[in-house]
Amino acid sequence: MSEVIAALLALCAGSIAVAAIPPEIKNVVAFVFEKDGKGNIVPDGTGFFVGVKDDSKPDSLFEYFVTAKHVLQKEDPESHKKAWLPEVYLRLNRRDGKADMLTLPIVLEGRHKTVLVDEDFSVDLAVIPVSIDAKIYEMQVLPVEMITTRDDFKTIGIQEGSEVFFTGLFTPYVGTKRNYPVFRFGRVALLTDEKISVGPGDEEDLYLVESGSYGGNSGSPVYFYIGMERGNNMIALGPPIIKLAGIMKGTFLDLQPVVTVETKQTPVSQSSMGIAIVVPAYKLHDLLFDDELKKLRHH
Repeated sequence: MSEVIAALLALCAGSIAVAAIPPEIKNVVAFVFEKDGKGNIVPDGTGFFVGVKDDSKPDSLFEYFVTAKHVLQKEDPESHKKAWLPEVYLRLNRRDGKADMLTLPIVLEGRHKTVLVDEDFSVDLAVIPVSIDAKIYEMQVLPVEMITTRDDFKTIGIQEGSEVFFTGLFTPYVGTKRNYPVFRFGRVALLTDEKISVGPGDEEDLYLVESGSYGGNSGSPVYFYIGMERGNNMIALGPPIIKLAGIMKGTFLDLQPVVTVETKQTPVSQSSMGIAIVVPAYKLHDLLFDDELKKLRHH
């Protein structure tokens, strides 16, 4: 069992009295790159690794790379329609201090299918089965026990005001030789049973969190950090609980009309309201245990 898994599971079980976030949690994250119009490989987003054990194969660990679906897509500037990229590049830190760029082909159907998505088109989530050599790379996987389910909201008292943090790509400083994920912190701003509209005609199941999210953060793992104070006026003794809250989708943008400045016509200004959008982790849990992925694990 990896160090980060052991530390995180111990936190979840309340068996150690350590409040700090395990630094190894950064190794759960990898950076996603794509080719720009000139053929240059440029940073695009973030993803993370999850491990699933199958009851029929107790000694096996099935590894998956998880990211936001739109990280693997490109929007046509004229039609505004999204098309899948043919491939993306995964940059992983090596144990020898360097980093490698691994190619991930994007195949949506057929025998060589590489990407699995939710049947609900609105769910901004993609899962890619992978096999990464942990002896070469500083790669860690989150166990499924870390994923927040619908029932967890009641048992651990998640509510508006609960603390969250996430780790992801920081575009102003990606790192030239290695990945350097940035930590950002905040609080749950809104939990609702209703779908939230984030664009014309788009309504999705989402959390809103009060935290800054910038280009490159999309696909980052977002965690609940639950301390002594819980929902429903509960107080719990012991260390904080860390659970995967969901997948960062991006910032909730505010489009505002602006005035004309001198002779330059600027029709719209785009500003962040300090609210980020998160795809709930239970959507990932549902996808990891749907019939298609279970069948793949049995073969």
